[in-house]
Amino acid sequence: MIIYHDTSYVKPSNAKWIAKGYAMEDIYSLRLQFLYTEAQQEENRMAHAAGIRDTVQLRQAAEHRNAVMAPIMAAIAHNFICYGYTEEGPAPYLSNGWEVYFWCNNFSNTAHGCGLSGRDYSYFTLTFNERQTVIQRRELCDRLLEFLDTHFKNHPNLHVAVQYSTWYDTKKIERDARKMQYLLDGRRHTHGGKEGRFFLENGDLLFRPKYAKRTVYRVDRADILTICWELGLIADNCSEDSHSASAEINHATTLLLYEKYGSPHQIQLTVTSYVGGNLAIQMVAWEDGYPEPWASLTVNLDGKRQKDCAFIDTNGDPDFPVWLIRNGLAIPTGVLQRSGFCEYPEYRFRADRLQELDPNGYASYLASQQSGKSA
Repeated sequence: MIIYHDTSYVKPSNAKWIAKGYAMEDIYSLRLQFLYTEAQQEENRMAHAAGIRDTVQLRQAAEHRNAVMAPIMAAIAHNFICYGYTEEGPAPYLSNGWEVYFWCNNFSNTAHGCGLSGRDYSYFTLTFNERQTVIQRRELCDRLLEFLDTHFKNHPNLHVAVQYSTWYDTKKIERDARKMQYLLDGRRHTHGGKEGRFFLENGDLLFRPKYAKRTVYRVDRADILTICWELGLIADNCSEDSHSASAEINHATTLLLYEKYGSPHQIQLTVTSYVGGNLAIQMVAWEDGYPEPWASLTVNLDGKRQKDCAFIDTNGDPDFPVWLIRNGLAIPTGVLQRSGFCEYPEYRFRADRLQELDPNGYASYLASQQSGKSA
């Protein structure tokens, strides 16, 4: 028995999604096939060259291959739950109650003109149930290969191909893309071979090609994350539940580097609260050793925000979200709220970072939030 590991259906780019936690290596199917040994192939070539291969011999060869492989499938069906092997299914097709889906060809296709009919077991596939988990499919594949190795290891003609695929965590991709899409809002970019601009509308990221008046395209969720990675807007391993180690700045200082207008600026964050207790954060620039008001990082909109959450003033500076994520200060919640002609994203700040950067201000904010009054 020879086992092949077939990754021909796995795109090279899939490795990146796996490394970032958005996908997992999966097993799609096993392909079991009768193949002649090199010595047997040579005998067949010699017989063909001598012109002694007739219809009867072709039929006998087909019957032999089938007779060799049929018991292998029968043994598998006896030890594993196979859908499609018998007329009556072991469980509903749209369920996780079966393990592999059996398929084989028919003699009418593989031995046409030889007078044979019915199943041809010389080549059959066992496709894993997609309604089971990736872990279940992996474990099942291991058990199947172990079973074949135990019972058919010395089989000279049995070839088994393990066909790999990729399972994508579509829910996580959808969730994180929705939270990161506004990093592209208003940005010019070449997308799909066309120059244009991204913009948000009704919670979706759209792309309008340059000079187009009516033509817009909805940007795929996976493309949103890919573009953000390519532009360096989010860390390679950034997701809702993690932040890049490179985003961790020196905890010994309260000043953060902010590059704007072609030059770096040392920024101090001061934490306060709005009337009603919502989080407010001001940016103070230290120029030549003196503090000067720089900008308001947050904006106060209607409604009570959850602890450590605030709307970011992207109307004042659209680069604020990128800066927050790069510095490990906050992550998006996915909430957007419109005020006038502008739409503002909500971020959840890391309590430990606010405590570190402005301990007194953060303590005052916590007190005012609890009391519902401005400190």
